[in-house]
Amino acid sequence: MTIDNGFKSLSAFCDVKSAEIPFRLHQFLVGLLNALVRIFNVNYVALSDSCNRLAAASGTISNEKSDYRYSKCWKIIVPSNSYVQLSMDSFYSSSGGCSYTKVEVSIANRDEKFTFCPGESNWQPVIAFDDITVTHEMNYHSYFTSSFSMRYRGENFMCAQKNIFKCYSGACIPQSQVCDGIKHCYNGDDEKGCETGVFAVPGVDRSRLNGTRWLKEKWSPSSGWQENTHRAIIAWHLATERNSTGVDVEGKLMVKQLEVQTLAAILRYMHNRNQTDPLTANQLSMFVNALTVACQDPYNFYGYDLVKMLKDKVDISSLTAQPVSYLALCNAGETLPVNATSVLTKVLNSDSEYPFLLDVQAAAVMAFSCVRANQQNGSNSSFIDTDYQEAVARFKQLQLDDGSFGNIYTTAIVTQALLSAGEENSKDWKLKAAVSHLMKHLNSSSVDFLATYLILPVLNGKSLSDIRSSDCSDGLQHKSQGDSVPEVKSKLGPKMRVQYSLYIGDEKDIVHTLSLRVPENITVFDIMQLAEEADSKYKFQWKQMGQKVYIYDVAGIINDFEDGLFWLLYVGKDVDSITHNTESPDKVTVNDGAQIIMWYKKATI
Repeated sequence: MTIDNGFKSLSAFCDVKSAEIPFRLHQFLVGLLNALVRIFNVNYVALSDSCNRLAAASGTISNEKSDYRYSKCWKIIVPSNSYVQLSMDSFYSSSGGCSYTKVEVSIANRDEKFTFCPGESNWQPVIAFDDITVTHEMNYHSYFTSSFSMRYRGENFMCAQKNIFKCYSGACIPQSQVCDGIKHCYNGDDEKGCETGVFAVPGVDRSRLNGTRWLKEKWSPSSGWQENTHRAIIAWHLATERNSTGVDVEGKLMVKQLEVQTLAAILRYMHNRNQTDPLTANQLSMFVNALTVACQDPYNFYGYDLVKMLKDKVDISSLTAQPVSYLALCNAGETLPVNATSVLTKVLNSDSEYPFLLDVQAAAVMAFSCVRANQQNGSNSSFIDTDYQEAVARFKQLQLDDGSFGNIYTTAIVTQALLSAGEENSKDWKLKAAVSHLMKHLNSSSVDFLATYLILPVLNGKSLSDIRSSDCSDGLQHKSQGDSVPEVKSKLGPKMRVQYSLYIGDEKDIVHTLSLRVPENITVFDIMQLAEEADSKYKFQWKQMGQKVYIYDVAGIINDFEDGLFWLLYVGKDVDSITHNTESPDKVTVNDGAQIIMWYKKATI
């Protein structure tokens, strides 16, 4: 017979009516049973299975059991820098109070225990800073039912402080981290409902996605977007930058197609001086913008300085073309001519009755917005924004009841101008109505390429003036430090000859010289790459350090700080006129007949 069966038989015997057995014998057996139950219950609890471990930050412990002896426990794990509060919700027993059943709470590293009894209603909560063990016990000579339910909630100490945001998981973060664009809560609670401005307009994400899909459908792997490739590249980058994770193979092909289109336009212009196929300032502006947003270098595009070409053309172009040109120059990081502010102000204050004047003025506002942003970074500091602010205020007053500013193209360009001016969350114009109007057209069957080009940036909260801040960091396509050797060799256009030499020692103990025929407008860095391919003794190693290329090893000879010997760059029109140049080699361009020297010598600072 097992111990359990023995207890059951003895318990059944004790339940027989006292009339059926002698009274004294009945009392003796009942006393014996209770004593055995108490002794066995201690051993039963000690030998029971390990406690259920609860690692969740909050939850409920509940249990119901019908038996005469029973024990079950739960262990709540309390993380460091946290605490847990337990509260009893209900506790029922079909037979008596704490003498028969109880819930006991013990806390690690503390001798004190908290006991909950059934049938009460004024249970006090328990707060613990260490792991907690909750035990449900039953102890009676007859079968009965005991059930309870207890809630527990864990919180970090930070949650008790002011200006705190509590995540769904129970973790707490400073209120300053809410709506900062970074998900600090596990499920992103801190960024839900944070969208403002353009992104708060219902359906804007879907419309932007549909617009980029439409743009992609118009793209051909063989010819890109043909004559609209530059505009498509701009719209694509401004519309997708918010969710961009890098540049894929198709993205790289798109940029190559842009390069082909740009180079073809330049060559047609350079070899067709009779102006039958002129390259206008407007066209150059779009090429410069597209190259900039695609993280290519408009200052050194296959040997051509498109920024200089644009600056030369802008002064002789019409007043209506100049705002777009100044915007492109500013986006490329170029300091604007001294008369740019007066030209843009003249456009903003024009009383011309041309219906397209508003479009040109919107471009002027975006150019001013770019200059204004650069002014905050320390350049173009002569900017005065009185006329600029007045133009922005006037734009808002021109908005119609349907949210538009005229036709769909004018509406898009004016909305871009207001976004560039930082007016996205201003209450004195109807941003939602304007964006909804643009979305309605973009989602219609009558949408065309120009409208898509102008609308897509708006749906990402961008404007053409945001080209200046294109992300060219690692993970995205970025400007290379000089072209690769094959690209340098394949550059079209005029060629020139330069001399590249290595001087080793203060007294020129060893001299190596190489004569190279290279494209015009080539950088020193490109020349060094050509030289190392032509002759292995010109091989060099370099590292990007901030904004400069640091050359620390040429011909196997490494900079030696202990000896005080370093590689220094010297450039001149001839050997007698060479001077030390501290600029980054990928930023130094040379002319025909130039002397480029890397000299390993003692340096002074």
